[in-house]
Amino acid sequence: MHTARRWLLDRWTEHPRIALALRAAVASAIAWTLVRFVPGSQDYPYYAPFGAIIATTSTLAGSVRESLQAVGAIVVGGVVAWLVGAATGDDLAAVTLAVVVALSVSVAGWRPLGAMGGWAPTAAVFTLIIGHGDAQFIGAYGGLTLFGALVGIVVNMVAPPLPLAPARAAVSRARSVLAEQLHEIADLLVTHELPPIDEWDQQHSDLRRARTEMSDAVSRVHESLTANARARRHRTALTTLSAEADGLDRISFLMADVSDLLLRPHGVPGDPAAQTTLSDDVREPLAVAMHRVADALEAYGEGGEVDPRLEAADAQLATLLEARVHETHQQLLVDSVVLSLRRAIDTFT
Repeated sequence: MHTARRWLLDRWTEHPRIALALRAAVASAIAWTLVRFVPGSQDYPYYAPFGAIIATTSTLAGSVRESLQAVGAIVVGGVVAWLVGAATGDDLAAVTLAVVVALSVSVAGWRPLGAMGGWAPTAAVFTLIIGHGDAQFIGAYGGLTLFGALVGIVVNMVAPPLPLAPARAAVSRARSVLAEQLHEIADLLVTHELPPIDEWDQQHSDLRRARTEMSDAVSRVHESLTANARARRHRTALTTLSAEADGLDRISFLMADVSDLLLRPHGVPGDPAAQTTLSDDVREPLAVAMHRVADALEAYGEGGEVDPRLEAADAQLATLLEARVHETHQQLLVDSVVLSLRRAIDTFT
């Protein structure tokens, strides 16, 4: 029994979409039940559960913001249809519909409407076709949607979402992609098969996507803290997750510097026609140090011991600094790479 309960709790935590579906279902059912008591709602009661669904698909703070934006977009779109319909008459012609769609799509980009601006064209077409351009339809559409949204907000207050599991998964993906690319560029450094920087960036855009997803996921977790009693029990985990995401972000920037230094052609001071190249006795220890940093990243994600790997990477970098090469321009390049790798190591401490 305990094992089954533990399994269910794990699935609930790891798959917040289940809780989201339940909140939306409960909120829409409550809104559908209560809307029958709202005067004048008999013709369009279905807009109440529609508003409830809008409100329960985000965090508590997000549900309030997006509900207001959605209702605002509905009203704006409805007013556009009403004004155009009043100007062109009662007959619905193709040109009238085209004008309404064009204007409503234009106002959908109004900044206060945010991501919900897309409801403006939908509301405009509904007002023109279903509501026949009647101003009362706008009030019913917007008002009942707001009513349902309020129900959804209350449901979110009772059972506020905390998207901690998706944020952890996004951080883990970013860490995995970063470590994988570090290993790859270290291997290419030894085999003298370093591609041009543009080709590398084009083939490894997955790190940028992973960082963006990580940033968005962590931001949603922080937004969910507002008026969320559940979040108090996870305060330490949230702090640790945010610190890890910030650290990965810094390391990714430092690794971008490393790839730029190693893959982009660098001229020799005093001889613009020449190019700085790394000798074999420098490439090997640099690659080993990069592998050590990547190993530390992977160990951190797996809950393993990080310090020995960091010490090994630091020792490798110290060896590089002690073994000074003769060419000044090569030493500048080596020192720059070592500095970026050292700063990456410092991020762990």
